[in-house]
Amino acid sequence: MTQRPGRETDLTFALPGELLGRVEAAGSPIRDDILGSWRRSSLAGLTPDAFDVPLGEVDDRSRLAWAAGEVLDRVGADLAGSAIALVLTDADGLVVARRAEDRRTRSLLDEIRLAPGFQYAEEAVGTNAIGTALLDATPTVVQADEHFANALTMMACAAVPISDPSTGRVLGVVDLSSAASDGNPLMLALAKQAAHEIEQRLLDGSSTAERLLQECFLRARRTSRGPLVAVSPRTLLVNAAASTLIETGERERLWAAVVPVLHRPGATTAFVTRAGQTLTLRCEPVLDGAQLVGALLRWAARERPRALSRPGTVGWGTVTEAELAVAMQVSNGLSNREAAAHLYLSPHTVDFHLRQLFRKLEVSSRVELTRLVLAHLGMAPG
Repeated sequence: MTQRPGRETDLTFALPGELLGRVEAAGSPIRDDILGSWRRSSLAGLTPDAFDVPLGEVDDRSRLAWAAGEVLDRVGADLAGSAIALVLTDADGLVVARRAEDRRTRSLLDEIRLAPGFQYAEEAVGTNAIGTALLDATPTVVQADEHFANALTMMACAAVPISDPSTGRVLGVVDLSSAASDGNPLMLALAKQAAHEIEQRLLDGSSTAERLLQECFLRARRTSRGPLVAVSPRTLLVNAAASTLIETGERERLWAAVVPVLHRPGATTAFVTRAGQTLTLRCEPVLDGAQLVGALLRWAARERPRALSRPGTVGWGTVTEAELAVAMQVSNGLSNREAAAHLYLSPHTVDFHLRQLFRKLEVSSRVELTRLVLAHLGMAPG
């Protein structure tokens, strides 16, 4: 494998003796990225003679695992007969999957615990292609004595970060690893190609996942009488009954509360604290095969919230939850068509609810309706 050129080695920080020996034996400058990683590893309290790989819990239902599965199978098959292994990790360096057809290579990886469930973050095991690629957010090659831990110096590795096409956030890495003697300059190119294909599947799968979530939401809405919410990492859908209870900005908080529940076998209940109250939500996962793409949320029957309080002075006591949802959208300045799209209703239905509101609240314009809604919410100007 070809090394990238580096400047003269800067040894102004204290290198452990083992690393100093490697520098002297190399007889050439150490690459800047490797030197920087050695520095971080040393400052993290690691020593080259100690090697302890942490264990973690693999999420095999993540978007990354789903998008990478087909690519790993194909590339792994292409590598059959070689002494090169293919590894996928998440953003924390936790190994999610591994493809290693060669028995000797598989035994070597087991020896250094480069296997599903083990974490190869740089702060845990020192300089290595996986952890260093994650920290530097760039394709990284680490071979032989460039590794920090003595236990890894017989390895050659090339790792490439995988980014979420929608957010740019690094989700994990693709890594090719082999014995140092079997290292090949094409390992980095192959890792780059695999990472690109996984990112394309993430991009294509995003629209598929969102369509699936929307279909499940629309199907559930037909039979749901109370508040119904569909939530995913990117989407928040609400029915009319939930539109006055959940704000668009709550998507991230809802998803963060729901995900741990959906990954616990048999768990169906999430607790969300908002406005000083704890809501009890029944959660139903939305799956695309084994991939978790979202969830449907319903309020627990005993805690199903009522809509806004309805003093009878202007007829609020006769307003239904669906009408109230339309009133809220209109008071935010939405047209009938925009309100219909937000509430997943037809424009004709919104128009009907609006006429009912005018009659029940004894108003004749959207401006008057907005004033009543704001007053009802205690938000009237002045």
